[in-house]
Amino acid sequence: MPLLRRHKYILLILLVYWLGLFVLTHIPIPQLARKSGMSDKVMHGLAYLALVFLWWFSISPYKKVDWGKARVWLALAVMVWYSAFDEWLQGLMGRSADVHDFFANLAGVLFGLCILSVLSFWPCSVIVSALFIFAVTNLSKIDMLTEMPWLNIGFHFFGYAGFTLIWIQFMHRYIRWGYFKRLLAAFGVPALLLGVVKIFSLLIGKQIWLADSATALAAITSAVVISYLVSRPVLGNY
Repeated sequence: MPLLRRHKYILLILLVYWLGLFVLTHIPIPQLARKSGMSDKVMHGLAYLALVFLWWFSISPYKKVDWGKARVWLALAVMVWYSAFDEWLQGLMGRSADVHDFFANLAGVLFGLCILSVLSFWPCSVIVSALFIFAVTNLSKIDMLTEMPWLNIGFHFFGYAGFTLIWIQFMHRYIRWGYFKRLLAAFGVPALLLGVVKIFSLLIGKQIWLADSATALAAITSAVVISYLVSRPVLGNY
């Protein structure tokens, strides 16, 4: 079966992501990670959740996880081996090898495979992207707007734009609504995610900045407009 364009993109993203993850885990801990206040184990779990997600859809882009198939256990074996190798190598590179980090990695892998056993590519993409936005926003103690404004803008813009584009593709494949309902949902669901994230931030005592919400809303709007202009049928009627 020839590779879909989506599959080619996933392979490229997997390569870039894995190389980036390898570099980050073998250099002195970045100051940003230290200042973030986010649990080291949470970061490990999220990193390996994304890794196994990309890995699975690079080897099996058209199917859910089936625990009776060898490729699932191959994926799990690769993740376990790489995680163990990664921790061992860190000990040789001036970082500390931590068995708790290994189990955090494994937890992220198993959580990802469990999601993938229930959901296919686009539903899983919606959940994973929303989870990352929520986690990075609310589990980090650093005030990115005041300390790293450009990183903060980039996170809110590309994070919410990416989620919106994924959500639109999900609707195109799974939800048979008319044009106006689909257009409303294209804006509404990402905006709802933004609202939920910010409300939770308030509940845990985090500072809420208008600039963050404005950037996210601009990203959502841009993604919907671009999706409409580039591929009108995605938001059109069936």
